[in-house]
Amino acid sequence: MRIASYSLALLLISASASAQDLTIISKVTSNGSTQTSRSYISSDRLRLSQPDGNDVIFDVKSGDMTILDAKKKTYYTITQKDMDDMAAMMRERMNSPEMKNAMEQMKKLPPEQRKQMEQMMGGMFAFNVQKSGTTRTIAGYKCENWTITIGQLSKSEQCITQDVKLPARVWDPYKKFADNMKSMMSAMGPMAKNFDSMREQMEKMKGFPLATTTTTTIMGNKTVTTSEVTALDRGAIPASAWAIPSGYTRVESPMKQALKKGK
Repeated sequence: MRIASYSLALLLISASASAQDLTIISKVTSNGSTQTSRSYISSDRLRLSQPDGNDVIFDVKSGDMTILDAKKKTYYTITQKDMDDMAAMMRERMNSPEMKNAMEQMKKLPPEQRKQMEQMMGGMFAFNVQKSGTTRTIAGYKCENWTITIGQLSKSEQCITQDVKLPARVWDPYKKFADNMKSMMSAMGPMAKNFDSMREQMEKMKGFPLATTTTTTIMGNKTVTTSEVTALDRGAIPASAWAIPSGYTRVESPMKQALKKGK
């Protein structure tokens, strides 16, 4: 889920005219606590600050993603090879005799029951994007309001602007990342269709999110986070923005752990 949320954020940063490096200063509220965060976008790296205290650093050249946990003072990196290996492992599992047998058993169900199961599996992560038709002005930029829903799990209201020009090299490496995500989900039946739908619908939302309010409900627990840009600073980004903070310990990524268990 966390990787998916990062992919949604990155998907909004589409190709645009060449621009200077950008520092984004935002007011973020989560669990009743409000703080100021800074995100950075350059031509070869991104650092996105998350409301849960986790930051992600995306290296445009290598395709590697480093995730920092401010609470635990740890970080881990998901490499391009990890993504490729996970996609291969998922394809292998979906083609295993056990999975093929399960799919055959599902085909033997009465048509109405099989349809209900497919709808349940796909509907859990049904993805929908709607443009509200209203606009706002945030930090001096005009933006359009959109609503994104993921089944019963999440609802996000975002105000998207096309007036903020971003460094032009950001898009291509992310597209490769998104294609890898699609590859991992390509054999997952109805859920795979939802991922295709997500990409298609997100392409409607050209631009950069200036404000976001997200409500997430998991097992009855509801969390609301809000983020609103207060300033955009163009100019050189300090080298410290890309550095791992002092005192952080490197740990193994959950994806790497999953790959080891899957062997």
